[in-house]
Amino acid sequence: MKKYFILISFTLSMVSCKDQGLNNSFIFFSEAQPMNVDEIREFPKNFVRTYTLDYSHRLIVEPKCAYIKEIEIIRSLKSELDSIADLEFRDNQVFDKTENKPYKTFMRGDTISFEIERLDTIFSFAENEIAKKYKSSLILNKEVDGKYQTSILRLSIIGAKHIQLGTKKDFTKLKSELKIPFIAEMKEKDTIHVLLTPSRADFRKLLRLEGFEYATFYLMK
Repeated sequence: MKKYFILISFTLSMVSCKDQGLNNSFIFFSEAQPMNVDEIREFPKNFVRTYTLDYSHRLIVEPKCAYIKEIEIIRSLKSELDSIADLEFRDNQVFDKTENKPYKTFMRGDTISFEIERLDTIFSFAENEIAKKYKSSLILNKEVDGKYQTSILRLSIIGAKHIQLGTKKDFTKLKSELKIPFIAEMKEKDTIHVLLTPSRADFRKLLRLEGFEYATFYLMK
């Protein structure tokens, strides 16, 4: 049973990404945020670095993209590893024959541990992506069917907070505290999402708020 568990774990790691982020956003904006602020073509140098949540989770900002790196550690006995057709143990490293690359490998007795890295791009200056710098934050806008899904990378002296705006709970908070104008998109009497039209002053106040549902703080490395 353990052998099959390792095989399944490895296969899932290779074909999918553990999703810890926001899906199916409830909140959209009518324009790329904040309004009346010029877009930027690359990230400012003071944002470009690696930020760390823990050993397995890092936020990496490069001049032209930002992504989350997640490291999963898989452990097995060598005999169990030999049963996985896509892997082999070569020169004291686990080697992926499909990807033609070695994994960072550790050995302790009969146990082999190896690390699999998964990358999840959060922004890449694609044609449908607009970034703006406002105050001490990067505002990352992604156009979806003519409206914008927006996230925030807020810099501090010790790290950066990645905020994904978008849940119903987030909207309740914004509606209560900021009174931002919005239009509700309905389907069969249910609200499927809302379209916000904040002023720049509204968005400045939004940046000061805490307690969003998908907010992760990373320390500077």
